[in-house]
Amino acid sequence: MFFTDIEYNTERPHLIIPEYGRHIQKMVDQAVAEQDPEKRNKQAKSIISVMGNLNPHLRDVADFQHKLWDQLFIISDFKLDVESPYEKPVCRGI
Repeated sequence: MFFTDIEYNTERPHLIIPEYGRHIQKMVDQAVAEQDPEKRNKQAKSIISVMGNLNPHLRDVADFQHKLWDQLFIISDFKLDVESPYEKPVCRGI
């Protein structure tokens, strides 16, 4: 039995915020690729909801929704074009 479809983490794209995992990264990538702005906005709100559920400790942080939206834009490498309730953070190059 040969396993030719094995996907190793070293071969996968780098996770920008590893705490959220690959599933969130893939959801963000799908939202970035979505052509319909209405669907893309709906996807972004769903992703924010899931991110909030994954990190309930952020609810204790002042303005945690703003932090989640900032992290969403960071995960998307600032490529996500959605209507955010907050100003899009500025990308600061390394």
